[in-house]
Amino acid sequence: MSQSSGIRQHLQESLRNSSALKVSYLVDSCGLSLESAKSNSRFVKLVSSKKPDSVLALFKDHGFTNDQITSVIKSFPRVLSLSPEDVISPKLMFFSSIGFSTSDTAKMISSSPKMLSYSLHKRLIPCYDSLKSILVEEESVVKCLKRGIRCFSLKITHCVSLRVSICRELGVPDKSIKWLVQASPFTFFSRERRFNEVLNRVCSYGFDPKKAGFVHAMVAFDCTSESAMERKFKLFQCFGWSKEDFVAAIMRFPNCVTVSDEKIMYTMEYLVNNIGLQARDIVARPVVLSLSMEKRIKPRNQVISLLLSKGLVKKEDINYFTILKLKSSEFMDKFVLKYQDEMPQLVQPFTSNR
Repeated sequence: MSQSSGIRQHLQESLRNSSALKVSYLVDSCGLSLESAKSNSRFVKLVSSKKPDSVLALFKDHGFTNDQITSVIKSFPRVLSLSPEDVISPKLMFFSSIGFSTSDTAKMISSSPKMLSYSLHKRLIPCYDSLKSILVEEESVVKCLKRGIRCFSLKITHCVSLRVSICRELGVPDKSIKWLVQASPFTFFSRERRFNEVLNRVCSYGFDPKKAGFVHAMVAFDCTSESAMERKFKLFQCFGWSKEDFVAAIMRFPNCVTVSDEKIMYTMEYLVNNIGLQARDIVARPVVLSLSMEKRIKPRNQVISLLLSKGLVKKEDINYFTILKLKSSEFMDKFVLKYQDEMPQLVQPFTSNR
């Protein structure tokens, strides 16, 4: 055997041993499955176990469960190579300083562990400061980040003032801007082209920027492409809606465009064919499209049908839209408990649809 081939064989054996060591560490110390450990081992540098052991210990000291630690390592194995003192610990302390509880921090990082690789001073702190400049209250910023933890992955600092200015120039009140940022930060901080596109679409439908419906429409339109809107219109068209009806429904309840095609058909067919409502009447009350069929619409209709069959209520006194709008406790008091002695079976639709 030549000297070069001997060196090559030695290197290959060393690599195999190194890979086996990393796989063993990921399985035994980090809780990964053998298959997952094999696929992730190439991302791990393991000269010794000192640094990764320190990383795992740091997570445990900060309240991470074993399952959360495993999730972090599986999603972002390079975290084992980060300095626990210089890189990870300062970020954990930062999250704590802005109002995240230990469990909140663990949940957030296990969901998006790559944020531990972001610069604290160039990304995380500027992101927080940008959100705080709009939301003002620290508690509101924390709620926003909990709702959209990927905010830290967005480069939002350069666009905050511009987006706020655009909205204000249109007449959007500051309270609506705050709502938009907190409810859907990814809509507000989307790419410039997409943000402008959503804004133009909302304006084209005639939404008043001064009213809350404007920002609600921005969120709904951001989730629904123009082609999807056209497809949904055709579904409503099957029930006799005109384009004007469709637009009117969206103006009243923008989220109706986020209801799935299947849910639209299922609900419309039941309201029209089973309950006997006029399809055009739903234009004025499109919020019913978002109500649960199994937990609200069906059981309430079954109760009303039973009461009508026994003559306990009169058909002319029944307004289904009002009935569907009632809180659960109000409906139970008015239509179930009130007649339970005469018709104990009234409670059955609610138990059978759980």
